[in-house]
Amino acid sequence: MQRLERIVLIPAMLMACAGCGGSGGSTASTATPAGSAPTQTPTQSDPTAAPADPTAKSSGTTRINDDDPAIIYSRGNKSAVNWHSFQPAAQDYKQDEHSSNFVRSGGAISGVGAVVNFNGTGITWIGKKGPHYGIASYSIDGGPAQKVDNYNATELDQNANLTVSGLAAESHVLSISLLDQKQAAASNYWQTIDAFDVAGAALAPSQATIAGYNSPELKFTGTWKGGLVSDQSDLSGGHYWSKEANASLSWTFVGSLIEVFGRPDYEDGFMDVYIDSDPNPVASVNGHWGSTDDDTLNASLLFAKKLPAGQHTIKLVVAGKHDSSAENNYVQIDQLVAFQ
Repeated sequence: MQRLERIVLIPAMLMACAGCGGSGGSTASTATPAGSAPTQTPTQSDPTAAPADPTAKSSGTTRINDDDPAIIYSRGNKSAVNWHSFQPAAQDYKQDEHSSNFVRSGGAISGVGAVVNFNGTGITWIGKKGPHYGIASYSIDGGPAQKVDNYNATELDQNANLTVSGLAAESHVLSISLLDQKQAAASNYWQTIDAFDVAGAALAPSQATIAGYNSPELKFTGTWKGGLVSDQSDLSGGHYWSKEANASLSWTFVGSLIEVFGRPDYEDGFMDVYIDSDPNPVASVNGHWGSTDDDTLNASLLFAKKLPAGQHTIKLVVAGKHDSSAENNYVQIDQLVAFQ
């Protein structure tokens, strides 16, 4: 369990929390909400294709480097690193990259992840293929997860690993997650983010409306605990957690794209997501990561969904259940993000 610098109680009653929420890890696997299929058919790049030319971009396309603020990487803790930043690397765009091989079995979430927010009609993931590369999953706007296999007998640098096109010209999020899957010939599970080509423009967090730890806009029912962390593993500086069935966290926002970041871990169970007045959940998100409670997967995208532009309320509810190999029913929430 990660030690918290400060703990607050919401509301007044406090339940003992052994091995919970100060703990928390998460990543990046995006839940698949019901009825949120992407508006296009994503296509994967040909594994034998030549590496992408960093100077050859179509009109209206913006290239962003792997260190762009529009890209949100999952985070480890003081002793665990989720993504390695390699530089200088002459073979990479701008001579740097973010790479990871951090995967675990034993949970609904199997690897670390990253998301990139953008406004436009498409996006291309510029990464690598090679003998040490495994299989990743990706999703647009929280839609059904697809797989992309980045194994290749020889290394391909600045490769167009994935292209998604045909989107509506509005805000979107691409989520990429590592899987604990690979071809038999592959020696490892590596994935690399070198850059993205956006048919439009990137969206930085500064362009969003955000509610996180200590935000007065968040409304709670039931028993929640919360606290700051000192290792920068939370996007908002802290997080909230609860295992009480039907305890809820709500936020009213204006936008057309909503994202929820949290901390998957061994102790985590299911979170039901409700939007506006719909009495049925739009998603049931399983936050189970691995078989050890050690806070190694944080700042992870748990849920995303496109909505009609306007005012909405999202409610996150502790389902009070977990899968057969998880330790407990905890839901751990870091930050909610809304884009117009």
